[in-house]
Amino acid sequence: MKKENEEITKEEIKKEFQLERMILFSDAVFAIVITLMAIEIHLPELPEHQRYTDVAFLNALKHLLPMFFGYALSFFFIGQMWYKHLQIFSILKDYDKGLVIRNLVFLFFIGLFPFGASIVMSGNGTLLPPLTYFIIIILCMASQLLLHDYILNRSKGIIIKVDNTEQKVSLRKRILSLAAMVAIAILAYITYLIIPNAQDKEYAIFWIFVFMLAAYRINKKRKEIKAKK
Repeated sequence: MKKENEEITKEEIKKEFQLERMILFSDAVFAIVITLMAIEIHLPELPEHQRYTDVAFLNALKHLLPMFFGYALSFFFIGQMWYKHLQIFSILKDYDKGLVIRNLVFLFFIGLFPFGASIVMSGNGTLLPPLTYFIIIILCMASQLLLHDYILNRSKGIIIKVDNTEQKVSLRKRILSLAAMVAIAILAYITYLIIPNAQDKEYAIFWIFVFMLAAYRINKKRKEIKAKK
């Protein structure tokens, strides 16, 4: 009996260690992605034998503002996804092949963030770069939702026995948010095609800001309702 208990304990420790490796690997991907985005922000190179003066340095920083904005926006989304990843994995006690595959798919799309941020930072005034970036965000959200849904509803024996009602409610809300984001991307692209003047096509991106404003208002309303209760 004692030997059997020792074997069970060793097996549990092994599973915890392997699950910890998966979490550490995921965290490393998040950290590398953020680092790569920061590397994209750099001052333009000056001609040989020239150095930056204070005025030239300040002007260069002004030109870098779109890049800082792209980095800050990407950092926000990646931080949000990392936090949700942390919450999802907090209810795990084991792993299986399905979990590993879905986690790798999610990390694959997270790895595209530096590419998306770089094309947004280029700021060429067309819709396609920000739309591509928006699509990368959608793919990241969709793959994380598939991972979340698998853990809560499709996996067997890999989560701890706790009340997951809050997690399931969060999953449903995020699915609705994803559906809204897909609708916004389609509307932006259709608007881009409809606008005849090439110089005005960039205004199609304002659908994205409409979504962000609506999401903020809805979230604020939910908090007010929750506070009254």
